[in-house]
Formats: sequence, C-alpha cells, structure tokens
Amino acid sequence: MSYKQKIPVFIVSLARAPERRLTICQHMTDLGIEHRLIDAVDGKAMSPSQISEIVAPGKEMHPGAVGCYLSHINVYEIIRDENIEVALILEDDACLDLSVGILLSNGCDSLDWDYCFLDCNDHNNQGPVFYDADSGKALGAGFTAYSLSSGPNTTHAYLITRSSAIKRLAHAFPIERPIDIYDHLPYPIHFCALVNPKAAWVSEHSLNSFISDKTGSLQDLSLVSFRRWPIFYRLRDLLRLKDFKRNRLVKALQAQGKLPVGPRWRALPSGREVLIT
Repeated sequence: MSYKQKIPVFIVSLARAPERRLTICQHMTDLGIEHRLIDAVDGKAMSPSQISEIVAPGKEMHPGAVGCYLSHINVYEIIRDENIEVALILEDDACLDLSVGILLSNGCDSLDWDYCFLDCNDHNNQGPVFYDADSGKALGAGFTAYSLSSGPNTTHAYLITRSSAIKRLAHAFPIERPIDIYDHLPYPIHFCALVNPKAAWVSEHSLNSFISDKTGSLQDLSLVSFRRWPIFYRLRDLLRLKDFKRNRLVKALQAQGKLPVGPRWRALPSGREVLIT
C-alpha cells in the first residue's frame, strides 16, 4: 500500500465504539492527516479458552488488555509485511498537536530509537520514568526526542520503527505482560519521548476504558475549564513540586544502583492529560 505521508498513521479502534471512532477520524481529517483505521481485537468477545491458549501459563490478564495487546501486534505485522520504516500508532482517545501533520509529511530527522512517544505516562509498573535532559535530538517539525530511563505505560500515541516491531513480534507469544510493559523482553530497547513541547494528549474518551473496568466523565475532573490549555498541567506539576521531588528520587535510585549514573535524569511532565476541546 502506498502512503502520501512519509510516516503512515494507524488508528486502533473497536468497532463497538462508534463515537470514539468518529471523533478520532474527524480529528485526523481536520488536521489533514492521512490515516488507516484498524479494527481492534475485542478481548471481551473472546472466550476464556481462547485467551488461555495465548496467555502464558500462570498469568492472568483482563480480556480488554488481551485485546489491546493483539490489536497492536496486528499493526506490527502490517509494518513488517509492508516494509514500513516507521509508523505512528494511535488509539481512538488520542489528540494530536497541529504540527504533527508536518512531521508525518516530512518524516523524522532521526530514527536512532525503537519507540518514540508523542505523549506518555511518567511511570511504569516499576515506578517513575525519567528522561535524559542532555539527550535531545531534533525529530522534526519543532519537536525534540529525549531518551527515557525505561518504557512508560502508554500506547495512545507512539512512533515505532520497523526493526523494533519485528523484534517485538519475535517475542509476542505466549503473552506475558500487557503491550506497554517491556521489562520481561530479552533484548535492549531504546525508548524516547517528546517532552516540551509534547505532540499528543488524550481526549475525554480516555475517561472510559475498553481494556479495564475504569469509567468516568468530565464531571469527575476538577478545574475542567482550565484543562483546554496544556500549560495547566505544567503549572500543576510546579505547584506539586514534582520536579523537586523526582530529582531527589533520582539521587536515591542512583545510590541504590537502580538508575544509571551519568545521564542528567529529569522528571517527565504528567502524562495522559485529558485535553478538553
């Protein structure tokens, strides 16, 4: 398949979530971004026996998490089979910055990474994730990619290279952990993220999860009227003294040998911010 953009976009979306699908597709159209809709695997429609056949013995996973895992693996297979150098994978609760269209059209100036997150959580299953403040490399369209200390728990907006997709496919089954946990994989992974400016957020659709039992609404959020501005989240981090607390934690983790000494590790901004439009 040919693509007008240098970087193709794949949107993972459940067929039984038409409102979410319509919202993300309209968002892409408004940004002038060519995109390819991928029907997500509905884990809740799978039988227990189907799940047990692909999940590692002794492991338990929410059916939605299994469906999410299989959905992203399906995209990796497309990337491999169509010989795509790098692709952007989105879930249907993603919101993109206007400049992302330029990045997709022109391509990345640097591809010396495996995953590059346009937005990401500031933690994973083992604790906080940090970025190396001295590692910044121009990605294109005014965005800078920074190396991460480990892989964040995030799948709503990320770039992945073909070589990384192929490596992940080689270790895809049986399923050991959710798709956004990497510490069990037997090979090194170079994670990067866009920090300031970020290139993505999540919409209000993220308040209701299809991979867990999480449900919510805008009424559950405080200061909703301020959440349309990305700076709100940075100011919130400042008021919470997040940078100060995380910098102290960096020193403690380095003293314990849990974080490499040398890189100038800094706290990631709060991730999965619900940008109210």
